Amino acid sequence: MEQTNNYRRPRRSCVEQNRSTQGYWLGILLIVFIVLFDLLGIFSPDKSFSDNENRKLAQIPTYSSKALLDGSYFAEWEDYVADQFFGRDFWITLRLKCAKLFGQTESNGVYLGDDDYLIQIPTEPDWNNVDGTLAAVNDFARRHEELNINMMIVPNAVSVLSDKLPANAPGRDQAADLKYISSALEGVTFLDPSAALNKHSQEPLYYRTDHHWTSLAASYAFSATAKAMGIGSVSQGYDVYTVSTSFEGTLASKSGDHSVRDVIEIYVPKTDAEYRVTYEDTQEKTCSLYQRDCLFEKDQYTVFFGGNHPKITIETTVDCGRTLLLLKDSYANCYVQFLYPYYDEIVMIDPRYYYDNLEAVISREGVTDVLFLYNADTFLSDTSLKDVLTVE
Repeated sequence: MEQTNNYRRPRRSCVEQNRSTQGYWLGILLIVFIVLFDLLGIFSPDKSFSDNENRKLAQIPTYSSKALLDGSYFAEWEDYVADQFFGRDFWITLRLKCAKLFGQTESNGVYLGDDDYLIQIPTEPDWNNVDGTLAAVNDFARRHEELNINMMIVPNAVSVLSDKLPANAPGRDQAADLKYISSALEGVTFLDPSAALNKHSQEPLYYRTDHHWTSLAASYAFSATAKAMGIGSVSQGYDVYTVSTSFEGTLASKSGDHSVRDVIEIYVPKTDAEYRVTYEDTQEKTCSLYQRDCLFEKDQYTVFFGGNHPKITIETTVDCGRTLLLLKDSYANCYVQFLYPYYDEIVMIDPRYYYDNLEAVISREGVTDVLFLYNADTFLSDTSLKDVLTVE
């Protein structure tokens, strides 16, 4: 029995020694790995902007004794090291792929849906703010009973593409939200495109990598609501052009998922109406709704008007006696291509960037019609519309 114990003791010692050696070399390898990537980061030029994340990256912090004492210098240095780490985009993508293999269904406020759909998780509304905005809209309608006032709130992908959501993923009941908004309006016609969108939910109504709806979805919404807006026949067709097959939107940047690309289409009405677009902030004038140079930038959705501007005026040759004031978010940018054949003039105002007197615009431009056009998530979270509508 004693001989057996003497025989086994060296064997345990050998295993322990091998483990110790393996741990030693793994530690050395980890240190070498960290030092190597730190050196690569030091000798690689710093980047100021991440195309994949669509945001500015942290730069070397400026030293000061105050920043050192209050700890902000070290916090900024940590941000700098994290943002400028060598191969950062690769490691972020690799991390997300591994997480998806283990069943992760959400990344940074974005659902990782079926068929490679990235779906924005809607924010929880502050109903006091929502009620304040609706009160401002109603007050605006009372001041302008002579105007044809409509509101369209577009449901987001989380509502229309609910079959693409991960199993058991919670989502807002936007149908109830839209019903609440509609019931609170006075003197405003509520245009709900939900039924038209739900009917075509198996078609590409939303980009897979971005939070916006597509031109196809906007065309269905326009056809379903034009009559209620007082627009007559919409029977003219469209020339549909694919202007990009490489669009990667904000949800790809936000989630870190860069596995797919989207198609962007524009719809050009078959009409004799001509138009001129004027950008108030830059005083640029052009004869196109589209800015093709934006197709070579990160956010290709800005092909529609180059993105958001405080005020854009579209003058047409229609001569029908109607001028539309469009108070909007970015969902309206691809919707206007369906509107312009029916108005002498369209005045687009984005309340998030507009600070002038709205009442003066209505009087000066001879506005006859008003359309509020927002996606549900923005309308339920933004407060700028209330500010623009309020008369002090």
